[in-house]
Amino acid sequence: LFLKSVTTMYSKEPSATSAYYLYRLNAGRNDFDAAVKYMEEAINSDETDAAADAGYLYELATYCIKNGNNSKAYSSVQKAIELDPSLAGKGYMLMGTIWGSLVCPGNEIEKRAQYWVAVDFMIKAKNADETLAEDANNYIRQYSNYFPQTAEAFMYDFTDGQSYTVSCGGMRATTTVRTQK
Repeated sequence: LFLKSVTTMYSKEPSATSAYYLYRLNAGRNDFDAAVKYMEEAINSDETDAAADAGYLYELATYCIKNGNNSKAYSSVQKAIELDPSLAGKGYMLMGTIWGSLVCPGNEIEKRAQYWVAVDFMIKAKNADETLAEDANNYIRQYSNYFPQTAEAFMYDFTDGQSYTVSCGGMRATTTVRTQK
């Protein structure tokens, strides 16, 4: 009943603040689609500036990850970084963890290639924000354990340093082939 009355008030007098409030209410009720809808309305409102939109986008990205929608999270954090470059460090770290959490189908290389992309983003994260270096380095060590062996990559006709495009989980990125040392 409360949500219905707030939604009715919002439809009569929409605002970025009330849209954000409805996002929070719906997120708390585990209504993913409604939560995303209202957050996007807050972001698209003429009342907010780029910094506020970037903050909303970053929050939306973390919400999407928690709800298993990695591709929506990834695109949201990309937009957040574009709008507010000061979010680059933690945004890249979030993008790296998204790639690092994917389970990709295919042969032994295709099943592990997302870790190359994850490491790329961790490197970007620590370069953008040196306070993240320790955490980023921990992720880099963790993800590097999943790189294929040199002989394994060779069997699939890949060598260190070669360019490789990864498509997985509705996302796509170009990276560099790396093997375990």
